Amino acid sequence: MSNERLKEIDILRATAFIFVVAQHTVGGLSNNKNISVLDYSILKFIYVIAQTAVPIFLFISGLSLLYVYSEKFDWKKYYIKRIKYVLIPYIVWSAINIYKLKDMQKFQSFLMQLVSGNAAFHLWYMGMILRLYLIFPIILLIAKKVHASNIKIRIIIFIGLTILYYYVSKYTNVIENSVTSFLFKSPDELQRKAVSISPVFWYLYFVLGMYLALNYEYIKDKVLKNKNIIFAVYLPLLVYAYLHEVKYNNIQFIRPLWILYVVASILVFYIISDIFANKLKIYIFMRYISDYSFAAYMAHVLVIIYIINHATWYYHIKNPLALGLLSWIITSLATPILISILAFVPYSQFITGAKNIKMRLGSKNLYRRFITWI
Repeated sequence: MSNERLKEIDILRATAFIFVVAQHTVGGLSNNKNISVLDYSILKFIYVIAQTAVPIFLFISGLSLLYVYSEKFDWKKYYIKRIKYVLIPYIVWSAINIYKLKDMQKFQSFLMQLVSGNAAFHLWYMGMILRLYLIFPIILLIAKKVHASNIKIRIIIFIGLTILYYYVSKYTNVIENSVTSFLFKSPDELQRKAVSISPVFWYLYFVLGMYLALNYEYIKDKVLKNKNIIFAVYLPLLVYAYLHEVKYNNIQFIRPLWILYVVASILVFYIISDIFANKLKIYIFMRYISDYSFAAYMAHVLVIIYIINHATWYYHIKNPLALGLLSWIITSLATPILISILAFVPYSQFITGAKNIKMRLGSKNLYRRFITWI
C-alpha cells in the first residue's frame, strides 16, 4: 500500500470539524424558546446534516491508522507519537477548558476527568478515541489476519460485525449498566461516564475506515462509480432523520435507518471531498483547517462562548438563526487560525498536537507560509 497523501481525507477531516462546530452552535441555538418556525427549520436541517461528525472522525481514524501502519509498525514510535501529539495536548486542553469554564472543582479529580472525557462536555470524544489508540496495535494484528483470509470469510466477518453493532447500539444502556455494576460497587457519575464513552458503542465507523484502508483503491473506485446510487439512498434518509429530529407527526426512531443514514452520510461526504480534492484553492483552504482540527476541536467551545457573548452583549445580535450561522462560520475559521498561530511557539506540539511550524518549514519560510495560510 502506497503512503501517498490522501487529499480527500484532508477535506473530509476539515468537514468533520466544521460539522462539530455546527452541532455546538446552530444545534444548540435551534432549541431557543423564542425561535421562529422558519429559523428553527433551517437550524435543525443544518444540525441533522452535521450530526454525523463523530462517525466521520472515527471513520477517518480507522482509515488513517491502517493506511499508515498496515505495512510497517513500530510499537515504540507509535506510542511515543500518541503520547506527544495526542495525550499531552489533551491533558493541556482539559486543564484550559476547566479553568476557562470555571469548573475548578474538577481539578480535584483531574485524572478521572481525563479518563471519562469530562473536563468539558465535548471532550468525551477524546476520552473515547484515546482508548482506541491504546489498543490499536491489537486491532491492527487482527485486521491484518482477517485481511489475509479468504474474501468470503472477510465478507462474513464484516456482515457479522455490522449485525453485532446493531444489537450493541440497541442495548447500549443495558451494556453500560451491566459493565458499570461489574467494575464499580457504587459507581459515581464520573465512573458511569467513563463506561458510557467506550469505543465499543461506536466501533462500526472505525471498522468501516479500516476496511476502506485495506482495500483503498478498489473500494474508492466502487464508491465513486456508484455515487449516484449513494446520493439517491442518502437523500430520503436525510429527510427521515430531519423529520424525526423536528418530531414531525411523531415519527419514530428506527435504528437500522439511523445507522444506514450515518453510513450513507460518511460515503456522501467522502465523495464530495474527493471531488473538491482536485480544486486547488478549496483543497488548500480545507487542508489548513484539517491540519489544525485536532487542537481546534478541543478549543472550539471556548471560541464559541467568546463569539456568542460578544455578539449578544456588544452587537445585540439576538436572532437565533443569525447568531447560530455567525458563530458557526467564525468559530470554524478562527479556531484553526488561533491554533496555527500557537504553532509558531517553541514546543507548541504539546498544545497543538502538530509539529511546530519552525520544525516543519525552517525559519526562512515562516513569514511567507504564515501569510499564505492566513
